Amino acid sequence: MRESALKHLVCPETLRPLRLDIVEASGDDIIEGKLAGLDGPEYPVHEGIPSFVSENTLQTQTVRSFAQKWAKHGYYRTHTNKFYTDWYLQRYGFYEMSGLGRFLDGMEFILDAGTGTGRDATNFAEHSAATVFGVDTAREALEVALRDVCHARVAVVHADINRLPFPDAFFDFISCDQVIHHTPDPREAFENLRRKLKRGGRICCYVYKKKAAIREFTDDYIRQSISGLPIDEALEVCEGITRLGRTLANLNVTVDIEEDIPAVGITKGKVDLQRFFHWNVMKCFWNDEFDFFTNNIINFDWYHPEYCFRFEPEEFGAWFADGWEIEAWDVREAGISCRARKV
Repeated sequence: MRESALKHLVCPETLRPLRLDIVEASGDDIIEGKLAGLDGPEYPVHEGIPSFVSENTLQTQTVRSFAQKWAKHGYYRTHTNKFYTDWYLQRYGFYEMSGLGRFLDGMEFILDAGTGTGRDATNFAEHSAATVFGVDTAREALEVALRDVCHARVAVVHADINRLPFPDAFFDFISCDQVIHHTPDPREAFENLRRKLKRGGRICCYVYKKKAAIREFTDDYIRQSISGLPIDEALEVCEGITRLGRTLANLNVTVDIEEDIPAVGITKGKVDLQRFFHWNVMKCFWNDEFDFFTNNIINFDWYHPEYCFRFEPEEFGAWFADGWEIEAWDVREAGISCRARKV
């Protein structure tokens, strides 16, 4: 990480400044060293990544699950980049990259909370003049980001969004997309992010939406059965689910649900059979644009993490009831997205 970015980091416990001790550097890039607090805590900088994640956090099942995912699928970011970037732009009301650029204009500091391999962080840096911090608990993801992200204003930090090494009221914009529902207490995590946002700053946040009753039951049943498995065994279990999604998609059949079935949360209308099964019975994701392994990783990503909260729109909307001005609100089968300004 560049020394100019490291100087903004503080002790996550005390929020006090940290002293940088350099062991190895290449120009402004600090390769090895440590950040030390005045009252004792020290945080290593290893291979260009400063780390603030406690051992207790590293040992939680959900953190380990995502770490294993990123270690296993090194080309996920490049393979899915267009699909997820377009989806992001639509959900938050930007629609095109030019819209995102206008939104980011004039911002100085941006946080991508749960950056994974840095897809969104890169988009933010390429369409603004801001310094972008990409934070994730999975070091494996950040190592891929360092390899693939070639932008001087993207700085990756190994940290927990509940224990961020930044001053309060520091960021102009925080993006927490497809992440917060995997934390032990999503509402608490949201409030922790809120503290790091300037007054007048913006946040983009996405949570999973509750699905039809049968799917909710099936998802939890499968998650309970595979969340304790090693990644290779869990991926093998998911292969059958992924093949089912592919088989249903290849049928190219449309079904007509003639009326709502509120007892199980099914709504009327014409829908592709694979989509009907996916939304109402069990998640069996399939996208022809992705290879089989990527589709399977996406299903694994849903079933394997222990923490996977879902919300009704009213529940998520309550997060923004006080002290926020909602600028964009999007509800889809998959989830709920909100862009809001802190007032």
